[in-house]
Amino acid sequence: MKFDPGKADWKRIAAWCRSAAKRFWTVFTRRFWMKLLSLLLAVLLWNYVVSSNHTITRSKTLYSISGYVTGQSTLTTYGLALLDDPTELLNNVTVRLEVAQSDYAQVSSDNVQVTLDFSSVRTAGTQEVSLKATTAYGKVTDILPESVALTFETLDSRSVPVSVEMTGEKNADYWYNISRTNPSVITVSGAASVVRSISQARVYSDVTGVEASYMRAEPYVLLDGEGNEITQSMLTRSSSSITVVADVYPTEEIPISTDIEDVVSGRVAEGYAVKEVSIQPESITVAAEQELLDGINELLIEPVSVEGLSQSFSARAKISLLSDFKNVSAEEVYVNVTIGEEDVSEWVSNVTLSFVGKAENLQLEWQGDDIQVYVTGPRSAVEALKKDGIPVTVDLTDLGAGTYTCALRFPTENYPDVSFEPETPVLTVSLSEAVPE
Repeated sequence: MKFDPGKADWKRIAAWCRSAAKRFWTVFTRRFWMKLLSLLLAVLLWNYVVSSNHTITRSKTLYSISGYVTGQSTLTTYGLALLDDPTELLNNVTVRLEVAQSDYAQVSSDNVQVTLDFSSVRTAGTQEVSLKATTAYGKVTDILPESVALTFETLDSRSVPVSVEMTGEKNADYWYNISRTNPSVITVSGAASVVRSISQARVYSDVTGVEASYMRAEPYVLLDGEGNEITQSMLTRSSSSITVVADVYPTEEIPISTDIEDVVSGRVAEGYAVKEVSIQPESITVAAEQELLDGINELLIEPVSVEGLSQSFSARAKISLLSDFKNVSAEEVYVNVTIGEEDVSEWVSNVTLSFVGKAENLQLEWQGDDIQVYVTGPRSAVEALKKDGIPVTVDLTDLGAGTYTCALRFPTENYPDVSFEPETPVLTVSLSEAVPE
């Protein structure tokens, strides 16, 4: 058997390692608990040294810290105002700190304050304003961003009127009205260019489903002269809301009386009479308590005078309104008064009888007493008919020989305002063949 030096060396190395391990284990296990306690004491001692020695520090970076503004009273003192809202610029600030090892775990965004301080601003214009950060732990080494560019303007103030616009769906059978706002004017202060552009404070009051009067506090928006909304975040306002008082009442369309005795007063000229009256509009819409509306059938006007008049005319007249009406669609109406001669009735015997349409080969005979007609109409027309007579015609067109009862025809086309009532409305006529001579 041959000798292998390399293999013999590895055996010796392995034996030595086993022997060394055995000796180490013997030493390590001798008084084991004493050694373990010594190790623990060493660790505690090191922790104590680290926590009590504030010269041992670490760097810590905090993200997304929100800052806030200070020193705004200084701006007011110097008659300045901030043009734009810096809130968005202060919502994502990064702060890096140098913190003692002992305080490292306690540092968070909750105990780091970032401020934008305006106390150094003295003049109007666009300026870089530095951000500052403070903390109870460690030292601030960096802020990102370090500063923000802001525009400052002269401070201005003005009073603007309050207006209300009703929105939503109104009930068609109700009347809606804004009776009062409190306040009616608000004072707005801020950057001059913004304040001078404000024309009004607008309240949008929703009346969907509302069927009773109400009073409620409403938010408002600020509008410029073109109706564009202006942000309020950088403005100081004398009121944050507007109290709106609104009247809401049921409505009903009520006719206006056209009875002559309700419309006119006085006496017309001798021999004349009021023939007809008409009113425009014929009815108006009234808003009031429902109980009041239910008790009204028609409205009256303040009568117009016809004293001594002999001609038709038109006039405006006020409606006699009840004090409990909340609203009416019109307070005045147009009244048309037709005045004509007074009507008279008389019997007229002055009648001129004529026959038309008789064939030439026929001869006519008629039977009856003198014709009398009861005439009703304007006095002048009746007097004229009495004087000149009434032309009465009998139409014999297409009639042959025989006896006929024919109606009397009166000149109604010439006397449209006159009625004719004959004592005998028909006439008996006989037609016969003419005897040759």
